[in-house]
Amino acid sequence: MTDTAAPATARPVLPAPFSTDAQATYVRNLSALFQSDARLAMAIEAVHPFDVPALEAAKDGYPTVRVLTTAHATTARNPSSAAGGVEAPSDRQVYLHSRYRPIQEAQNWAAAVACEDRYVVAVSGFGLGHHIRALLDRMPEDALLLVAEHSLPLLKAALAVTDLSEPLRAARLLIFTSLDRGALVDRLEPRSVMFTAGSGTLFAAHPASLQADTAGFFSAFQKLITEFVSFTRTGFLTLMLNNVATCRNVANNLGRYATTPPLDLLQNAYANLPAILVAAGPSLQKNMHLLHEIKGDKDGSGGGGRKAVIIAVQTMLKPLLAAGIEPDFVTSLDYNTVSTRFFENLEESAGGPLHRLHLVAEAKANWNVLDTFTGSGGGGGMTLLHNDFAAKLLRDAFPTRAGLKAGATVAHLSFYLAEFLGCNPIILIGQDLGFVDGLYYKPGTAIHETWGPELSRFNTLETKEWERIARSKTILRKIPDIHGHPMYTEEQFFVYLQQFERDFAASRHTVIDATEGGAKKQHVTRMTLRDAIDQYCQLPITNYQLPAHAPWKTWRCNPAENLEKTIAALHSRRLSAADMKDTCERTLPLLHEMIDKQTDPAAMHRLFAEVDRQRAKVNTDPQTFDMVVFLNTIGELRRFNADLSVKSAKADSLDRQKRQLLRDIDYVQNLQTGADRLLAILDEALARLHRQLDAVKQNQPWPREVAGAAR
Repeated sequence: MTDTAAPATARPVLPAPFSTDAQATYVRNLSALFQSDARLAMAIEAVHPFDVPALEAAKDGYPTVRVLTTAHATTARNPSSAAGGVEAPSDRQVYLHSRYRPIQEAQNWAAAVACEDRYVVAVSGFGLGHHIRALLDRMPEDALLLVAEHSLPLLKAALAVTDLSEPLRAARLLIFTSLDRGALVDRLEPRSVMFTAGSGTLFAAHPASLQADTAGFFSAFQKLITEFVSFTRTGFLTLMLNNVATCRNVANNLGRYATTPPLDLLQNAYANLPAILVAAGPSLQKNMHLLHEIKGDKDGSGGGGRKAVIIAVQTMLKPLLAAGIEPDFVTSLDYNTVSTRFFENLEESAGGPLHRLHLVAEAKANWNVLDTFTGSGGGGGMTLLHNDFAAKLLRDAFPTRAGLKAGATVAHLSFYLAEFLGCNPIILIGQDLGFVDGLYYKPGTAIHETWGPELSRFNTLETKEWERIARSKTILRKIPDIHGHPMYTEEQFFVYLQQFERDFAASRHTVIDATEGGAKKQHVTRMTLRDAIDQYCQLPITNYQLPAHAPWKTWRCNPAENLEKTIAALHSRRLSAADMKDTCERTLPLLHEMIDKQTDPAAMHRLFAEVDRQRAKVNTDPQTFDMVVFLNTIGELRRFNADLSVKSAKADSLDRQKRQLLRDIDYVQNLQTGADRLLAILDEALARLHRQLDAVKQNQPWPREVAGAAR
């Protein structure tokens, strides 16, 4: 499309949308859409031609279209259809584009959208795509445009009118036709950094489309995007604040990582057997006692008739043991030392030795947790999951082990573990994701022990629970509970709910929400725990494979040898990190000198060549580079934002070049900070590994180093 209105001699549009030229445009668009969103492409292709709205030629020869505003019809019936041109009943008809100059109107609308510093724009209403094309022409070339449009017939007409094949193929243009939160999060999460960069996400409403939206689809979609932005920001802030502590934990856990059995050996070991996932929500008070019916024997022989695999989050481990229920697995991923409380004196909580309990932890879990767990007997032992940072540190020292999806909480990790084990159905209890009866936690959890010294008749547990909720008052929101009634939750819980709903939608397992309270969840079957046990947990599991026994009983390793391999790998990484820091220190003066000599071509040529030589050194070890970048996430975001400033300057100008140099100086400084952090982490981990190796050689227990808490 041109920047001016079409000439009066422009070819008029035929009444039906599929002229020869229109068919070619449609094929290009649909072929591109198949590459980025095959499901939507198939849905559009399945729309019958009779249902495609009739196009009308505007005064300038370009197409416009009318739509109905009733709740029962979203597009006008094609007058040339076999239905004889009879339109569906309508309260009112709305033109989605000008009847005179639709292209000029679209360009004027796009010019009023301040999108120059935005990486994401969300538009309500696709129309025939005139305003979409005009807006894409104004947005940064790598920005993302989200468009909500519930009418598939209208989209089919639009793809025959406006050529959007390039942005569709590149997935710069994403079209959403439903309000499925899980599907939306799944599509947008790979681009999550774009929602935090620039000046934020911009909402741009197409006025005519809003007039036709009697069902409130566009406002509901905008709410979903707003919630996703909140989800993204929470995740990014968590990463930015915790990534150094996380990497420090991973490095200090490498001794366990290298000397404990991998999860690979248990893949599908419990195929088609029921699993009950125990979380710490207050609704658990209603039904936890029913777990006694399925717990089986306690001596670990496997002959007591356990009727389901029990997987508990770390918070619930002690309360379960105190109730006489030993879970099969407990999950941990928290980077903070407070999690140590959940694993202290486990045998005292259980009233005796543990037989089947196995810890499945992400490698980022605080290393004090792993030290404490093994010091408590640990039942069946522990497994650390594959971790990218650990793999980059160890490189080829050990075979790659199985991992699970990254979860925001131990409850997510429990769900992914149940899927990996092959369990079906997966039954959730205690998964409230909100505040039930004014409570944050189920009574009796370990956090209540932590509050113990503060309690008095003037400061009760109920008071502490309410204070925990009240501190979140600025981020509280109302959501429907399982009965459809409003309940309060906080922003973080809402983020967890979104991730769960996405996971449930993608799962091939039957997911049963037996929480009997809390947030309403999509893509689950809701029933009471009583009904779930009666329906799915009546038969004893034969040949019960305890984690402490087969199939891991044949797994062997030489701890001393594996620790020595780990130490050698970290020494190599330390040399690479030192080289990275040296490269940054050599590059920074060159970039500063380039700013001073921008008008000196000879000097700039020399300096460019030297900077390229330093850059080549970085490219020789991409894995170390990735670790350094991860240890300073803020630097990546600052570079992302600086790119917008660079693109806003005039091409091939000294101003643009200076902005590029300033961006690069800031980025290299952040890389240097990341390299310093990596060196400090490696030095601490190496010292810990040497102490562990000494203990192994002397046949002594590994040192428990609670004093070395993650900062």
